[in-house]
Amino acid sequence: MALAYGNFHELSHQLRFLLFEIGIGLPQNSVDYFITLAHKNTLNRLQHASIKERLIQSTIASHHVHDFIDQLQIKLKNSMPQSTFFQWRKIRAALDESIANEALAYAYRQNWNTQLRNEAIHCKSLWTWINNELSPYQTLLFLEQWGSLGHPYHPAFRAKIGFTRREVLQNSPEFQAKVCVHWCALNKTKTQSINPKMDYTNCISQEFPKEYFYWREKLLFSHINPDDYYPIPVHPWQWRNQLQMAFSSLIDNKSLILLPHHQTLIPSSSPDIMMPTKSTQYTLKLATTLSTSLAGKLDNSDDMVSLTNWLDSLLAKSNYYQNTLFICKNLESINAYDQTHSEYNRKKLLFGLYQNPLHKIRQDQRVVPLPALLTDSPCTNTPLIIEIIKASELHPMAYFTEYCHKMLFGQLHLLLKYGLALEAEQHNILVIFDGNKPQGIIIKEPNNLKICHHELFKNVQKPDLPGPLSIYTKDLNKVRALFVQGTLKNHLHHLIVCLRDEYQISEKKLWGLTRQVIQTVFKDLSKDIDSRILSWQQHLLFHDDWEHQPELLLSLHSNLNPNTTIKEYNPLSEA
Repeated sequence: MALAYGNFHELSHQLRFLLFEIGIGLPQNSVDYFITLAHKNTLNRLQHASIKERLIQSTIASHHVHDFIDQLQIKLKNSMPQSTFFQWRKIRAALDESIANEALAYAYRQNWNTQLRNEAIHCKSLWTWINNELSPYQTLLFLEQWGSLGHPYHPAFRAKIGFTRREVLQNSPEFQAKVCVHWCALNKTKTQSINPKMDYTNCISQEFPKEYFYWREKLLFSHINPDDYYPIPVHPWQWRNQLQMAFSSLIDNKSLILLPHHQTLIPSSSPDIMMPTKSTQYTLKLATTLSTSLAGKLDNSDDMVSLTNWLDSLLAKSNYYQNTLFICKNLESINAYDQTHSEYNRKKLLFGLYQNPLHKIRQDQRVVPLPALLTDSPCTNTPLIIEIIKASELHPMAYFTEYCHKMLFGQLHLLLKYGLALEAEQHNILVIFDGNKPQGIIIKEPNNLKICHHELFKNVQKPDLPGPLSIYTKDLNKVRALFVQGTLKNHLHHLIVCLRDEYQISEKKLWGLTRQVIQTVFKDLSKDIDSRILSWQQHLLFHDDWEHQPELLLSLHSNLNPNTTIKEYNPLSEA
């Protein structure tokens, strides 16, 4: 057995007990199977990443992740001498945690899918059941959790170093978690509010009236004036593991007061984004300085409120490209501000309000997280997007063409007209459906973008932000690379794989269709865009290599520039 040495049996008993605690009784051989499956898939991702990142030239013969890492370490001693100082112990621990958490997720998903199959027994597909049984907001809550499959590439994507395995079950979307978060009272003299135009307290009281009422009552009962404080929701893990120590001085002088277990929120597939159980104007961002494979990509910049307002106004000028491209604005960001605390510690108590994505669409439309579209339905054993395509009664090639145009037009216009691109991870993309047809996308948290300062875009009004920011570049190629990463690689590539597997249409043919759609969009944009930019960027888009971020190498090499990339094949070049 792949995990015969080490603590396989101890892990198996632990996972079986944890599953039993939440009502899932499984025989030991089933738990063993899920651990073995998780290990096999982790080893495959590790092998794939090592070759893709050119750490090795050919596959390593190995049946265990620890043995693989040992062999990789030996091989790199000669080809990469600095590898002696890589974080080998850290990657081993992350892989072990990821395997355990993935095995739990497999077991939970099997049970969840069995329940769904029974509930949808009279429906021909999960998509039919969703449309018959769930409201648009219930659909979003359900699919944010059911479709939370994790990172498609990172070998240790399930690792959540800092959480116990019980805490993983209690806090992760893939386990249908509901988190009873604390509310704190933070003295107004100890806060930094980013949006002076917003009456934060009034917004909170209107959207969460019951919670706000009890928050005030509890403070008044303790003879504390609530008007001197802001209500700040706080993740219980963050309070227990970070805030009590970092903010002990504020707690001691009653500048920070805890009101425990105050509001129930639903974790989404986006790290730190939590959703109310009932639809409101907002989703909530609660900081957890938890170490995950995605944590390094989160941007808690103080400038996000101004930046998202500027970006939304830019989209509004174009009527959101016929309602095909939206972002959720960061409406407010509040963090503790005290001169005795470092900036690093201040970020540990950070709370943000984002627009609810449903307020961007019509009531008869639905939004589906991209990972959920790519997840196999328990009713048909095909990805959810395939069920939707079949429900549309369109030919898959015609459907894909329409889908591509809706996804590409607005983002190509942003790139070519304004020199701007958004990188969207899969968990950050919501696809809008009008009936069974794609209408556009919503980017939930636009936290990674590039703006070009090239001479060709000198007349484009830039956001009014202080100081030099990493979002600015003079190199349009870097902006285009971000578009490729967010739209072509993170999105359309995975849809192409689904269509290839279901309909036996070659990837080359589907990339050829993508290329045709891009050419059509470029032609449509010719009335509004400088011809020099169009011809230059179309050539590069079709012929330049793509860039790949070496996530395994970045995990190993702590001092490596996070913007490091390696070249990879561009499928549009031969399409």
